[in-house]
Order: sequence, then C-alpha cells, then structure tokens
Amino acid sequence: MKHSLYDDYKKFEKIMDNYEDGSESIDTSDYSYLAPTTLIPLLCNINKYNLKKIHTHQNTEKYVKEILNMKSTLTRTPYMVLPHNEKDRQNKELSHKMALRINEDYGGFYVLRHIISELTNNIYNHTSFEDGYANQGYTYAQEYPNLKMLDICVMDDGLSIPGRFKKSGIEFTDECHAIEKAISNLSTVSKNPHERGNGLWTTVKLVVEGNKGSVLIVSDKGCLHINGIEDYKYKVLHNKNKFKGTLISVRLNKNKVQHVYDLMETFTGNPYKYNKNEGGS
Repeated sequence: MKHSLYDDYKKFEKIMDNYEDGSESIDTSDYSYLAPTTLIPLLCNINKYNLKKIHTHQNTEKYVKEILNMKSTLTRTPYMVLPHNEKDRQNKELSHKMALRINEDYGGFYVLRHIISELTNNIYNHTSFEDGYANQGYTYAQEYPNLKMLDICVMDDGLSIPGRFKKSGIEFTDECHAIEKAISNLSTVSKNPHERGNGLWTTVKLVVEGNKGSVLIVSDKGCLHINGIEDYKYKVLHNKNKFKGTLISVRLNKNKVQHVYDLMETFTGNPYKYNKNEGGS
C-alpha cells in the first residue's frame, strides 16, 4: 500500500467535499490510512471552522487521537504548531529539535534539518504571521518503516506563492507558473543571495536528485508533484473554499544524501518546466 503524495492531498479534498457548512464535525471514516499530507490541511480546517468532532475509521481512531494530543512515537514526531513570532521559533531551535526526533537514515541529519528549516523559513519570510498574512502554520513528520520511507509536511494558511508574487509585483500566467518561478531561485525577499535563504530549489534538489524521493507543492490552486527530473506534473486544482495557503510535502527514502554541499552549491536551472496546456485537475 503506497500512496503518492498527490494521492494523499486529493484524499484531503475528498474529505472536504463531504463537509457541510455549519457542521461541527468532519468525517474521515471512509479512509483506513491518513498521511501527513492529508492530516495537516485537515488540521488547518478543523481549527478554522472550530470543529468539535472527527469521525474516523477504526484503523485510524487511535492514531488521530494521538496526533491531536500532540504525542510522538518512534515513527513520528508530534505535529508542531509554528509560533507566530519568528524570534521565538529561532530561540527554541524548533527545526533542529524536530530533526533530532527523526531517523537520520532518511537523507541524513543535516539534510533533514535543512529541509525543515528552509520550508519554515519560507513561511516567516513570505507570509508573516506578525503582519497578519497567516493564522496557522504546522510541520509534521511520519516514518513508514515497512515501506522504508518518511513523509514531512509543512503548511501555512497564508498568502500562497501566487499571492506573494502579486504583492511583490512579479508577473505570472497562473498559479502553476508561479510555482515554477518559485523553484527557479526567484526570491521576493532580496535579489542579493547573501540576504536570503538557500531557496525552495535546494530542498527539491536534495530530495529528488540526492535522495531519489518525491516532492509535492500545493499553493492556492497550483500544484506540482515531482517524482524525478523527468517524472513530474503540474496541475490546476479546483480547491476553492477547501484549501488556503501553501503546503509542501517531501517523501524521503531510507538512504543518506551524498555530496550534499555539491548539490546545494550552485543553482543550475529549473528542470521542472510548466506547460499550461498540460495542466489539469
């Protein structure tokens, strides 16, 4: 049983399709398996709509309860609610502490810390809580020992990549094109590479090229699912009123990334080109 990251996200959309406005509960009972890429956007909506009850399949009842109680196990970290103040996050070394909880056989400790740090930095740099652009941010990791894979999901309910580009005056044709630009070393923070982070492209490169893993980026209606340099697909989603913000999930295989610094050293171009005629839900 191996679902793709995209399958896991679409499961979230199907669950929200059955949610009735004004209801105090959400029903996940059709699904015996819930991955981080399904659960984290659900958590955002549970808090957004102040839902009191989650109906679960018998196979996931204990799992969902433990997650909501923020319990960790040998194979998962508790989901982390990102503090609204960036200095508070840095002082608590949250990215470092989360990476320490994860089996470093998945990519290596430095790679794990880099991925978590870069993806959370993006939230604070581009859709600040303190400026009122986002209300919620989460990170969560789950290991699947039998499948020898690890999922990490980071999400915020803020501006989204297209929203941030609009605010910064960066032109794009649609939401998928905005994602292509975001992984092309384009920054809305600074044109000086010494004044900004390593960028989303380093995470994609470490995961896909270094670990032979996969990446899912969902931002507003745009979606990019990457399984390899020549195995990727952009999709325009019909997720209005279901999803807000940006979700980035990575799936790592149980092997350490070699030549980490060589992979990160220089941006050599974005191989994941968007063709608008190929988009579809």
